[in-house]
Formats: sequence, C-alpha cells, structure tokens
Amino acid sequence: MGMGHVVFHVERIDDLLWFYQDLLGFRLSDFCVRPFKAYFFHLNPRHHSLALIETGRRGIHHVMMEVMNLDDVGQAYDIAQAEPGRIGTTLGRHTNDFMTSFYARTPDSFMVEYGWGGRAIEPATWQAQEMHHGPSLWGHDRTWLPPEQLAEARAFRARVAAEGMREPVQVMAGNYQVAP
Repeated sequence: MGMGHVVFHVERIDDLLWFYQDLLGFRLSDFCVRPFKAYFFHLNPRHHSLALIETGRRGIHHVMMEVMNLDDVGQAYDIAQAEPGRIGTTLGRHTNDFMTSFYARTPDSFMVEYGWGGRAIEPATWQAQEMHHGPSLWGHDRTWLPPEQLAEARAFRARVAAEGMREPVQVMAGNYQVAP
C-alpha cells in the first residue's frame, strides 16, 4: 500500500476537491471540520494516502512513513526527544486510520510522521463520513496549533476517553503473538 501518506497545507479545501477527486481519482475516506478542517483521501486499501488541512497557506504539512514494528516508532521517538524542539506532535493514536505515531519537525519546517499499525479499508464499499471525535484517540499533542485550537483538541481527546472510545489494533500477519 505504499510507504504512507502526504498531507498538504491548503488555503481553501473546497477550491481543490475537483483536482484530487475528479482529475486524479482520489476517493474521500473521511473529513473533519473541528478542531481544524481536514479531508482524507484514498486510492487503495490504505485509509488515506493524501490529506488536505485548511490552514490558509500552501505547502507540505507532513509526510508519513509507516514501519513494520511498534518498537521502531518508540525508539525513534526516544531519539527525536533527545533534541529540543524536534517533536512537533507527541506520540498518540489517530481516530480515523488507527495509526500509532509521532511527528518530528524537519529543518525545512514540515514534519515527518513516523507510525505503525495503519488501518486498511475496503475501497469499493467504503463510505466517507464526518469525524466528530477529533483527530486522536489519545496523545498527539500538536505543539504547532494556536492555544485555542490546542485546548479544543485536548477537549476532544478527553471526551473520547470519557466515552470509552477504543479501536482494534491493526496488525499484519506474522507481526504479533496472541496473549494467553
């Protein structure tokens, strides 16, 4: 399913949907409008290969790389934490693609998301819907958000926890042992 995904900063998502959907053939996976407006698109069973975040500017927000082992994510997180300011988004798990990941700032001001356990969907039958629980089940404190949006994102996560929202771990065959 490829290495991961790319997320772009865009001025206005509505101005670009025709290009990605009608011209390039991306299909909508899901979207959210709070704490920020974001649309997620797929081409294959990967939940999303492309996402657009409406920030009023243009550029790369982040590139995501999915690895085969959760320990790789944890060890990379330890390395990134050793350099002050390197972590752009703390370790956490997303509500839509179930990815456990963190984001590291690059010297060029975009981020690299490093993750494990992404969700696979059935593209032929997938029905897009609005996400109302925010972008993360837990973690993923976004140091780049303005204070009011950061507070809103934290409130979303608190509500997710209070409601007991849980999602199954997505594991590839041979990459796990069943506990007794």
